Amino acid sequence: MNAPERILWDGEAVLEATGGRGPSGWKACGVSIDSRSLQPEDLFVALQGERRNGHAFLGDAFAKGASAALVAPECEAREDGNIRIRVEDPLEALRNLAAHSRARARGRLVAVTGSVGKTGIKDALGHVLTNGLEAHAHISSRSYNNHWGVPLSLARMPAEARYGIFEVGMNHAGEITPLSRLLAAHVALVSAVRPAHMEFFSSLKEVADAKAEIFAGLRPGGIAVLGSDGDWFAHLRDAAARAGAKILTFGKSPDADVRLLQAEQHEDDSDVEVAVQGERIAYRIGIAGAHWVENSLAVLACCLGLGVPVGKAAAALASLRPSPGRGTRHRLPWGGGTLLFIDESYNANPASMGAALNVLGGCAPGEGGRRIAALGDMFELGANSKRMHAELNDVIEAAGIDLVLTCGAEMRHLSEALSPSRRGEHFSDAAGLRAGLERVVRAGDVLMVKGSNGMGLQAIARRFLDIADGAGKES
Repeated sequence: MNAPERILWDGEAVLEATGGRGPSGWKACGVSIDSRSLQPEDLFVALQGERRNGHAFLGDAFAKGASAALVAPECEAREDGNIRIRVEDPLEALRNLAAHSRARARGRLVAVTGSVGKTGIKDALGHVLTNGLEAHAHISSRSYNNHWGVPLSLARMPAEARYGIFEVGMNHAGEITPLSRLLAAHVALVSAVRPAHMEFFSSLKEVADAKAEIFAGLRPGGIAVLGSDGDWFAHLRDAAARAGAKILTFGKSPDADVRLLQAEQHEDDSDVEVAVQGERIAYRIGIAGAHWVENSLAVLACCLGLGVPVGKAAAALASLRPSPGRGTRHRLPWGGGTLLFIDESYNANPASMGAALNVLGGCAPGEGGRRIAALGDMFELGANSKRMHAELNDVIEAAGIDLVLTCGAEMRHLSEALSPSRRGEHFSDAAGLRAGLERVVRAGDVLMVKGSNGMGLQAIARRFLDIADGAGKES
């Protein structure tokens, strides 16, 4: 087996960063907390969680080629040739590793937060830096944005990376501040403040305050990137100013640094024209939806803050494609014809649900086809959950969705609000929804599936792709 080319950590640096006890004569090419996705020569961190203890998977990690593992002091010692570095607390050791990575980093870092669009903006910014500017950009994986995800992403950042793009999320007040200080970013973006993750907040003001924590760790002279059209712009602007940040804005307002002039939306993409501090730039986005027009403005404002050529970055948006489960489109053989399947199964909140339904409404079904939405519960909405689920009916009516099937206790409120002509079956779980869809979907339909991550709607996406794959092989 050939060793990966880039050495990320050597044993001596890991021992210095974590205060661990063990041998130093080894090297790691990556950092992992999951034995299932671990790559040969990764450093495995045996995190101890409420549901899983990473120490139970040490054997799997070493069998897959882990170069070493960070373990708790009580971990059983074995003379099996595998390197175990003992640390007081593996999670704290991961944070210390991340802090060491930040101290040695030579690139410019961007921290991205907000109620909606975080992952999409993070991935799009990484895309334009990598593909448009051919820069070495390190982008945090998936939605690794919490108390262990941000340190893990930072610990994985090569010292020579020119840029680092990190997503930062929260469910409670006070969560973002330590992550922001760990990142010590040059640019911090708040995409928007919307009703999402409301379970532990009594108002949107509290959400806005929690998002504003992203400015706490900005480096001196750092830049805050804010949408100028939102209700909470002034609130966030003042918080950024108190943190000593320079402010860049994006939106439709005449004084926005990245100002939307016009946008023409198509079924699969959008053509956009903006003024970037007075300079007109036209570009295409390779993903459909008004929300992606707004996301693109945020991306270009971040590029402006990083001091990179905005025109080149904008041009790279034409080759942008959705991340898995976030609007990926599949044209599938179905019922003697084809089905357009839009996979939005990764996650959902009221704002992202509305955006996805509008995209579905903009899709043209084939002959005899319908626009069908299959929707699962949106989590963490607190006392407003019933109302926010039911209010999706307004978006569905406006978008012209033909049929809506639902699953979950909260989505029942939407099902009851739907007009009889649009109301499909309601199911208690994703398995029932999947079976129901298989019964009603026909050739020519456009089907969009969306719900919060814990609803398990990804299984529906896999099932439809598997069925279509089997049909393709038979034909």
